Amino acid sequence: MKKTALATAIVSLLSHAYTSPVFAQNTTIETDETMVVTANRFEQSAKDVIAPMSVVTKEEIVQIQAKTITDILRLQPGIEVANNGGIGQNASIFMRGTNSDHVLVLIDGFKMNSSIKSGMNINKIPVNQIERIEIIRGSGAVMYGSDAVGGVINIITRTSQNDESKSATIGVGSNKYKEGNFAANTKVGENGHLKMAAGFTQTEGYNVNPQPGKNDGDKHGFDNSQFMLNYEHQISSYLSLFTGVRWFNSTSEYNHYTNTKSQSESESITYSTKASFHKDNLSSDLSLNYQDNQNLEYLENGSLDSEQKIDQLNAQWTNQYKLMDSWSINGGIDWSNERVKADITDWSNKVIIDEGESRTSTGIYLGTTYRLEQLTLEGNTRFDKHDKYDEYTTWGVGASYQINDIYKIRSAYNTAFKAPSFYDLSTEPDLEPETSKNIDIGVTAEYEIVNVNLSLYKNKVDNLIIYYDAPNHQGYSANVDAEIKGAELELLFDTGIVSHTVVAEYKDHEDTQGQQLARRAKQNYKWVSNVSFGDLDMNLSYIYTGKRSDLPSAPGTTTNYLAPYSLWTIAGAYWLTEELAVRGRVENLLDEEYETAGGYKPAERSYYVSLDYQF
Repeated sequence: MKKTALATAIVSLLSHAYTSPVFAQNTTIETDETMVVTANRFEQSAKDVIAPMSVVTKEEIVQIQAKTITDILRLQPGIEVANNGGIGQNASIFMRGTNSDHVLVLIDGFKMNSSIKSGMNINKIPVNQIERIEIIRGSGAVMYGSDAVGGVINIITRTSQNDESKSATIGVGSNKYKEGNFAANTKVGENGHLKMAAGFTQTEGYNVNPQPGKNDGDKHGFDNSQFMLNYEHQISSYLSLFTGVRWFNSTSEYNHYTNTKSQSESESITYSTKASFHKDNLSSDLSLNYQDNQNLEYLENGSLDSEQKIDQLNAQWTNQYKLMDSWSINGGIDWSNERVKADITDWSNKVIIDEGESRTSTGIYLGTTYRLEQLTLEGNTRFDKHDKYDEYTTWGVGASYQINDIYKIRSAYNTAFKAPSFYDLSTEPDLEPETSKNIDIGVTAEYEIVNVNLSLYKNKVDNLIIYYDAPNHQGYSANVDAEIKGAELELLFDTGIVSHTVVAEYKDHEDTQGQQLARRAKQNYKWVSNVSFGDLDMNLSYIYTGKRSDLPSAPGTTTNYLAPYSLWTIAGAYWLTEELAVRGRVENLLDEEYETAGGYKPAERSYYVSLDYQF
């Protein structure tokens, strides 16, 4: 009863403040004006995208005072997050009920997922480097190939060449949290633009996986340093060149399966370059991206437990030609190679992936978009060849129709596939690639008092790869079929001076063994509100996640279920001057005890405060 009273008081307080002009623009106007690049790999207006999508701006990230990228994503429609503890610990992203490795993660359009170890630890991407995040919900394989079964998340660090903003932040928080970040955008001569960002995050942490009587008193901390440098030069009116380097080094402590404190040391360096040609009706981009990633696991006594050293080279050639203002054709080639640079072992020190193993894939895609007054039609097809598997062809069609100034309807059908990772094959070498058929229909209504976005979807996944837990580390992966049906409702509206975003989601998802898909709830509800009065900005968010299974258990064993939970977070900023703000965030405001992954304890109520100087 005390928790309910406190929450009611907070809502009442916020609803008597003044609306933030910035947030009001984000909720009611900016969607129509925002330009995005993820849907067809070239810039277009967000309102012209047929697929359901969300765009998170840098301003919105600052408003919620996000400390990790999962703080941002868990508030978005169609997304659930499972964390193995707090800041810097492993996190899994589930989109529309599909597996966590069914979400393709891009940074500036380059693939970050690894087909060798499957997925990526998204929590280690520094928040201060992000300019915006574009999220496509539903299959994106027809445009990007393997992995994009449930959706695409494109994290964009590049800025406009007119951006000359600079900022510096220092902060402290619970569990001896410390942060320091710097970012600067500046013009170089008449045609150059430079962005530099650097920073660190440290926390002593807490016991994320408590085992009474076995690891009492342990704390699992996180230490991260990062740096990024981007440079873009406009060589002529139709030719530009971009180059960038991104580096991070982090150490995460965790509870080893022997209940001793171990640590994971990760280092990643990425080089990217892109030449863009835009003249008359033709746009063409040629991009190269090289990633060198290593992860070393150390036991409590300091001895090396395991190592992962993987590099990845990506090449992309994307093209768009406008036959006329209403008709365009897209096409291009993707090529990637991943290579294991050192033997990879399992928990028993058995080599499961040999040094020198590699995987190469080539994709060719072609698509077209045609607009006739209120009607938009699009069709795409893609051919992928993997050196370890057969060839795959995916395709998709979509249409939208603007009925009048208020109503717009849309529909899309897309196929997708995902090849098993080397990790998957290490436990079950006969695994088949996953394939899916996804249909999505939706309606958008822009009333004077509220904007409504409703999506209904059905995704049939054949040969879904599920990991079944079993005692004594005898878990295994297997192919099953699954059908995921769901509905998403998003409302954007103002109540006087408070701006609101409300999301309601329902999913029905089971595999052919009759088990609910792991760590995905049937019901999710989210609410985000923003308000400003004078020099004070406030943000309040709420998440409800329903009951869901933990890791599915092998036949004959009992599946554990995770209890529903409600999570409140409040953030605010007070502007001491036009350039200097004091910012604060209280996470898990009502000190809820909950789990998003069985046995892993999220942080208790946590406090953060920082000074943010913008110049």
